[in-house]
Amino acid sequence: MVMANQIVVTDNLISYNQSGAGDSAVIFLHGWRSQKEVWSGVVSRINDERLRIYSLDLPGFGGSSVPKEAWTVGGYAEIVKGFIEKLELKNVVIVGHSFGGRVGIKLAAKYPSVISKLVLVDAAGFVNQTAKKSAISIMAKIAKPFFKPKFMQGLKQRIYKTIGAEDYLATPELQKTFVNVVNEDLTEDLKKINCPTLIIFGENDNETPVEFGEKMHSLISNSRFEILPDAGHFSFLDKPEEFAKVLIDFIV
Repeated sequence: MVMANQIVVTDNLISYNQSGAGDSAVIFLHGWRSQKEVWSGVVSRINDERLRIYSLDLPGFGGSSVPKEAWTVGGYAEIVKGFIEKLELKNVVIVGHSFGGRVGIKLAAKYPSVISKLVLVDAAGFVNQTAKKSAISIMAKIAKPFFKPKFMQGLKQRIYKTIGAEDYLATPELQKTFVNVVNEDLTEDLKKINCPTLIIFGENDNETPVEFGEKMHSLISNSRFEILPDAGHFSFLDKPEEFAKVLIDFIV
């Protein structure tokens, strides 16, 4: 049974869903302009009594409060660290998609004792011309949807319809945070990661291409790289069964 909860971490209200009551914790982190419900399909496929599962709304998204000032990736990593410590979670696995992957990278590099395993899903983390061009386009068209996946049908359409992050992006605080995030290169952080790491990328990802995953794999010594065929940037929505199988095999 999934329970909706809220908690205050360093003066930030964090909304999260929780299910399971195991000793090991799995924390799902969504991408930019997404929210915790995007993981519902994956969470529903994990039936292991050893696990306690959390899906967070990162500050500025979903039901969590908007940061009062411009943040960097490190600020979000501090929030996740505070969440882990406040709930006294053990044997923590971080699963981060896209921007959430950035947060996972920073957390694993800066606080290696906090997490036991890391899963990077179509993760961002490098600064290149593609990212810069995307940032310019997004800032110029701030009121338009950030992504329009062609695969959105049925439940997927409803999930994305609930995101509604335009109001957040319209605030000066989050605009500056976005610029900070996309301009931070995490290459050196990736080199510092020592925990077992699973890297999953969609074969047809146009936002964070497979080359990103290959580079991450080369920089993280203890890593495994998986490519999901016929999947895009939201590989876990495109190929839910295949994704869940690879994920569960790694975390249990």
